[in-house]
Amino acid sequence: MHILGLPTDIFNVYSASVKFKTYQARWQIGDIYVSGDARKTEDNPQGLGCYLVMTGRGCDDIFRILDSRNYTFGDMFRRCERRYGLDNFHFTRLDIAIDDRNEKPFFTIEQIKKKCEKEEFISNSEGYHFDESKFDDFDTAKTVYIGAGKSGLSYRFYDKDKEVCLKHNKTLDEVGSWKRTEMQLRDDKAHAFAMTFKDRPLELGELAFGLLANNLRFVVPNRNESNKSRWKTCRFWERFLGAVEVLKLQVPKQQNSLEETQQWLTEGGVISA
Repeated sequence: MHILGLPTDIFNVYSASVKFKTYQARWQIGDIYVSGDARKTEDNPQGLGCYLVMTGRGCDDIFRILDSRNYTFGDMFRRCERRYGLDNFHFTRLDIAIDDRNEKPFFTIEQIKKKCEKEEFISNSEGYHFDESKFDDFDTAKTVYIGAGKSGLSYRFYDKDKEVCLKHNKTLDEVGSWKRTEMQLRDDKAHAFAMTFKDRPLELGELAFGLLANNLRFVVPNRNESNKSRWKTCRFWERFLGAVEVLKLQVPKQQNSLEETQQWLTEGGVISA
């Protein structure tokens, strides 16, 4: 609550746990959740620490609060550093959305699906799969996933317009064209991106496109070239990214001790990885 700059008494407090964590209570206001009151253990004899979760709406709420005080998310992250130290706070997950609200989108989800089916993409994450649900008698709502959800960086492409229509009983004409690209970062990559964003808090769009440009590319097949990395980027992807500078995350290489590895296994690392 000190980090968020919000009074404690506005939160609803109730008993709740987090899988593989020792927290016993949760403070909630709207779409902002803080887990705390950690059970005392040999490694944490004072029961310190907390776990903050903000949904998309929660992030919007915090942004408005910060903006009303002339602060940014960068200021909030620096407050974490000052209060807990560089090594005592860490981002475990960060989702970034890029919305295409153009009447004629840069690409359709069906185009992305076909590129995946033909293996015409180059990514840091292996594998892909699709979800499809009925939208009306003539059409479906599609989602394309690239990469495993538990990996450091994975992607989702979906028909946000159709999702909103189904959720709020609206028509496509009312909602308008809306295609969403999401990147899901975990652990070290999530933290590395957040620290980059901390220093460039007004450049989230540039950072998001830069990360995407450095890690995912849809390509045009070339029968005369066996090395896929030399295939040209397809036009719709070039137009979508624009003239962006690629972003390479600085992720430190970890050298875990035997004790740290044993603790990770004990706390469910194999199951949760």
